Amino acid sequence: MYKMIILDLDGTLLNDYKEISKENINLVKRAYQEKGIISVIATGRPLGYVNEIGNLYGNCFANYIIACNGAIIKDSETNQYIHKVTFTNEEVLDLRNIFLQENADYMMLYTDEQVIIEAEDSKRLENSGNNLSGKQTKVENIENVIKNNSNLTKLLCLIGGNSSALEKIIKKINTLEEIEPSIICNYLCKTEAGTFESKYIDMIKKGCSKKNAIQILADKLGIKQEEIMVMGDGGNDISMFECAGLKIAMANAEPYLKEKADFVTTSNNDSGVAKAIQKFIFDEDEN
Repeated sequence: MYKMIILDLDGTLLNDYKEISKENINLVKRAYQEKGIISVIATGRPLGYVNEIGNLYGNCFANYIIACNGAIIKDSETNQYIHKVTFTNEEVLDLRNIFLQENADYMMLYTDEQVIIEAEDSKRLENSGNNLSGKQTKVENIENVIKNNSNLTKLLCLIGGNSSALEKIIKKINTLEEIEPSIICNYLCKTEAGTFESKYIDMIKKGCSKKNAIQILADKLGIKQEEIMVMGDGGNDISMFECAGLKIAMANAEPYLKEKADFVTTSNNDSGVAKAIQKFIFDEDEN
C-alpha cells in the first residue's frame, strides 16, 4: 500500500506547454481523497515556480513541496519550512567563475521567490517559458548582486549551455568541496513563440538532493521506502529512485532513467501521471 506519491514537475506532471491536465489533477486528488495518499512535488525549480502553478490550478496537486532540488521542503497547508539549505556568497562566486571560464549560455541563481539570471542572450530566454519561474531579475553581473545584498538567500544555481561546455563545467565543479553538479539535463518548453530547448546542470550543496529531502519528509511523516511511489523524467530525478518502493519513468524520460524504472508510463503530454496512478493505486485499466 503506497502512502506517498512524489512527482517531478517539468516533463512529468506538466506537459510541454507547462500545463497540468485535468486527468492528472483528478487522479492526484482522488488518490488523496479516497486513499489518503499524500502528494509531494519534487522539482529543481524555485518555490515561485510552484506557487504560480498553484495559483493557476488551485494548489490541488501537492500536500508538500520539495523545491530547488531538495534545498527546500515546505508544508503547503501550513506554509511552513521543514528544511532549507543555502549557498555562501563565496560558493556562488566560484560557480560564476566556472560559468565565465567555459563561456556557457546562462547562469541562474534561485532564491526563495525569484530567479536572478545572467545571460549573453537574454532575448532567447524571454521566449523560453521561464517566465513561469516566479519573479525574475536579469542582471549583467551576479557577483554585484550578491555583494550588494548580504542577506540574499541562495538556494540553487543552474548553468545552461551546450553539452561540451557543461561536461567541462561538471569536471571543475567536482573539484569544489561543498558543491556537486547534477548530470546534464534537458529542458523543453513549447510556447506560441516556438519551442525552446536547452541543456543544463543544477549545482547543489553536497548532501542536498531530492532523495535526501524525500527521506527527511518520509521520516517526519513515518512513511517507509516501500510505501513511496515516484515519477520523473530527467537527470535530477535519479536520486529519487533510490528512496522509492515503486519507480516510474515517463515515456519521454531520458533513457538512463527508464533503465532504472520499474515501469514506464505514457508521456507527460498524454497524462502519464494519471495513468500510472490508475494502474498502481486503483488497479484500473485505462479507459
